[in-house]
Amino acid sequence: MILMQREQGAAVPVQVENRLFQQTYDLIVVGLGTAGAIAALTAASKGLRVLGLERLNAMGGAGTIGAVVGYYYGSKGGLFEEIDKQVQQLDSVGFTKAGGVNAELKKYVLEQRCLEAGVSVRYECAVIGAYLEGSTVQGVRWVGPSGVEEAGCRMLIDASGDAEVCAMFGAAMLPPGRPVDGKMQPYSHPIVSVQNDVVRAFYTDSGYVDQTQDNELTQAIMQSACMPTHLPEQFDESRKFLKLAPQLGIREGRFIRAEEQVTFADVLNDRLSSQPLLYAYSNMDNHNKDIAFESVLQQDWAVAASLWGITISVPIPLGALIPQGFDNVLVAGRALGVDHDLASCVRMKRDMQKCGEAAALAAYVAISEKQSLHSIDYEQLRPLLLENGCLNPSNHFGMKDSMSTQDDQNTIVSWITDHETIQEGLASIRPGIAIWSSRREGAAINASLREWVTQQEDENLRRHSAFALALQGDAAAIPVLREIMRERDTFVPRTSRKYNQVRGYASIYLLGLLGDMEIVPELLEIIHSREQFVNLSTDVEFINHDDEYFFQYFSFSLMALFRIAERNRGVRAAIIKTIGPLVSEPDFSIMVTMKPTKDLDFDMAGTIRRIVNERFAQWQAEESAVH
Repeated sequence: MILMQREQGAAVPVQVENRLFQQTYDLIVVGLGTAGAIAALTAASKGLRVLGLERLNAMGGAGTIGAVVGYYYGSKGGLFEEIDKQVQQLDSVGFTKAGGVNAELKKYVLEQRCLEAGVSVRYECAVIGAYLEGSTVQGVRWVGPSGVEEAGCRMLIDASGDAEVCAMFGAAMLPPGRPVDGKMQPYSHPIVSVQNDVVRAFYTDSGYVDQTQDNELTQAIMQSACMPTHLPEQFDESRKFLKLAPQLGIREGRFIRAEEQVTFADVLNDRLSSQPLLYAYSNMDNHNKDIAFESVLQQDWAVAASLWGITISVPIPLGALIPQGFDNVLVAGRALGVDHDLASCVRMKRDMQKCGEAAALAAYVAISEKQSLHSIDYEQLRPLLLENGCLNPSNHFGMKDSMSTQDDQNTIVSWITDHETIQEGLASIRPGIAIWSSRREGAAINASLREWVTQQEDENLRRHSAFALALQGDAAAIPVLREIMRERDTFVPRTSRKYNQVRGYASIYLLGLLGDMEIVPELLEIIHSREQFVNLSTDVEFINHDDEYFFQYFSFSLMALFRIAERNRGVRAAIIKTIGPLVSEPDFSIMVTMKPTKDLDFDMAGTIRRIVNERFAQWQAEESAVH
């Protein structure tokens, strides 16, 4: 038997004698947060002997301790709705009124229900080791108020939020964050106040943190608490400070390499599971404003087509919860097997609660049938998922147009295959669906796009046809894209309810994809032309001032130059000569605001320097290798 521990960020194995655990459970759930509390309750309700370990002092995670009391998207149905209904009933009979789902009451209801179901709860306990025999976890070790303890298990659910236990025993993880620089989505630090005798929570994006690094996490906790939105000059009777949430609102962390990875590319190419545990549901709610540094696929979606607001239902299979190579481990929560791009959709509280329920039901079937997780018969599991609505086939909408904040009022949309309808869409002020439909049609519509891009009667049709051609990799788009760039076209489509992207800098992104050498001098000029950019965008939540507007042109020009230089090494020297000194200046700075507030500026200089320096180092290494 091997005891796996995590030391200095690395998984360290220690050979130990076989353990005869004094306590053995059917299931150990590590983390009783958004997913874990529901997992523990579900499993115990099915008669399993369950131990729940939580490093804090209450259940519910983001929705209770974290003060994220409302719901954004996520599909409806599941045990959590029963919990929320019970909370609302209590809320109406004398407790302090609160907005959203009352966080304090939800702690109480979850705890009461878990104890009634027979869950053995341990608060203030942090897992420090896992016992393995081959690919099977035999038990875990933790430290708590009584010191170091351990227990055996038949199944383990890692609901720690960042796959802490999986990382401890060396399960494979995806590289963190986005490919270009490893940056993850911004975090928030909710503040709780009393407004007109109602407890309400407020949060805004607070910056960036890698929460797996203790120094970074500590700094984030302290610095975000001192932001002007959280620490104003004074509070008054209309808004009385109550507390800061003890838990940061982390949107992204580790992702396991799962037995069945679900990626954004899979969803867009219709590679969907036919055996879902649940349907996750949201738009691609990426909070990063430096979208020029995101993946090509995400920029195709959100920049070229401005499809940020389109909501998508995503089938999540059992394999996405199983770490590669392990027999009796499930991950419940946002660390499941998705990728950075799709994680901005598959992270909503409703879905993460359902993920916990589904994981527990899978564990129950495996234990009852004395099977490994890989051997579970989906037809045995499916009726259990349907019972409480955790799995509800009617939740598989495909896509919706989310122009209304009331999702029930939003219409289901489909990709267009009729070319006349695509033409109408490209000629409109909401061209996104038509642009992406053209991408899917490929060669079948290419001749029509080439015709539409040359006509002069309809500017929107011509320019959006150029976008569609560029997404097909067709250089016939280049003349019109140059025209858009040189004009610095201020047109903003209305495809999404917000966060539509300005056509001027979107054209620069597409010219970079096409490797257009001719525009290199113009892009280098943009990099040095801050004073020429005056913000005309009406989407103040995304672009709020001149510097923020310039940042979009700067960042898209920078990445376009890098893409062009990948194809044409001859331009690298000019890029290094022009950009290197600029970003190296001590006072180099470009500010953006954090979503959704207009009051907080964040300096992107550090991000830009890191990306530039890493790219220049890569080029120099390639040059050295040649010589």
